[in-house]
Amino acid sequence: MLWLFFMVWVMLVGEPVLLGLTVLVLLSFTQPVRQQFFRYVRRSRILLLVLLLVHAYSLPGVPLWPVLQGYGPSESGVYSGLLQSWRLLLILAMLALLLTRLSRVALLAGIYTLLAPLHHVGLPSERIAMRIWLTLRYAESLLQETQQVSFKQRLRQLSTPPLVTHEMMQPLLLPVYRSGWLDYVFIMSVTMLGIWVR
Repeated sequence: MLWLFFMVWVMLVGEPVLLGLTVLVLLSFTQPVRQQFFRYVRRSRILLLVLLLVHAYSLPGVPLWPVLQGYGPSESGVYSGLLQSWRLLLILAMLALLLTRLSRVALLAGIYTLLAPLHHVGLPSERIAMRIWLTLRYAESLLQETQQVSFKQRLRQLSTPPLVTHEMMQPLLLPVYRSGWLDYVFIMSVTMLGIWVR
């Protein structure tokens, strides 16, 4: 829940806060987290480049290279693109921290706990949580691939359902913990932070 809030909040803060967050994230990096983060960055490099180019060439302003006149990127566009890329890198860093510190079962238990209230309005929270978990697991397996795959092959992989393995057929025992007062304090704190940021 905190990561979801962070993903929205980091898009609204200025450069001094981003700098402080960057220092805190770097101090919390361990070797596994660093490896996971660089894997995410390597897989997201095209997105980061497109994000920079879209901002650089779509926002008006003083040309970065006056010799190109209106055909080159603007200074404000490049600045905005770099700022958005910085924010996206922080989100990827926090995701690496989250997925490295939590086991798959703990992550699924957290997703299920957040979605549990949907059961009261008739939505199958168990199935939704399981689908989210399976999607994250499939995406993680794609990120861990070391062989080079073309864009066409990647699209074919994403459109083809994964093969059912013996591991997938095993029952999954999910520990569901009763919420305590600290959980409610945390949820209220995140809610108040969301109202304050808005």
